[in-house]
Amino acid sequence: MNGRPKGEPVSESEPAGPETLPELLATLEKSGNLRALARECGLTVKDLRRRLITWRRELLQEAAAPRGGGVAAPAAPSREQQGAESALRESLAGLPRAATLRASPLPAGGDGTLEIWTDGACRGNPGPSAVGVLFRVPGGPDLCVHGEAIGRATNNAAEYRAVLRALEFVRDWEVRRVELYLDSELIARQLAGVYRVKSVDLRPLYQQVLFLARGLDGFRVRHVPRERNQAADLLANEALDAEAAGR
Repeated sequence: MNGRPKGEPVSESEPAGPETLPELLATLEKSGNLRALARECGLTVKDLRRRLITWRRELLQEAAAPRGGGVAAPAAPSREQQGAESALRESLAGLPRAATLRASPLPAGGDGTLEIWTDGACRGNPGPSAVGVLFRVPGGPDLCVHGEAIGRATNNAAEYRAVLRALEFVRDWEVRRVELYLDSELIARQLAGVYRVKSVDLRPLYQQVLFLARGLDGFRVRHVPRERNQAADLLANEALDAEAAGR
């Protein structure tokens, strides 16, 4: 047999296992058996592998930083990025707040479909959290926004709370059809019925979302890349910043 008997120590001539945290993360990235670990973390395998890559890169960058207390500063956003974020922030600031509207913001004469973009922000997992929601005409202009701190929550709970808050507005406005966009692949696939919801903490939120969705004539969920969901992300983080500033 080529295999070593169970329990036998590794000899000096055999290849050693990972000796540093970056090496361990690199080994996990290449593992074909991440499904169980991803399930325990409440992530998809793809999301877990992406996070492992990010963490390993950050550790290597930290190790390469100058000694003597110096910490490598994060790369400053480019002038174009700063300008784009500033323009987005200004655009969102000029929109009505959803909480101030008593009736549907949709213009008359359309098919009654409301496009919704949601995101949850969490600083720590769990940690202080907030939700951000952008409402718009499908393929058309932005209508109104919502940002709200929700206290302490996990990343995934904040994502669900964002969807739930959006659908509460939809119910109050008596909107009948919704197209939902979010950048959490896990939540999107759970709502689409592709993944089961095994977390006892997420299941009540999931069930509340389904309850509100069943009252609609149409409910479509679409996963989008994070870079396309910058408006909802900005709204959530602004709510967190405001909450922190008010303490």
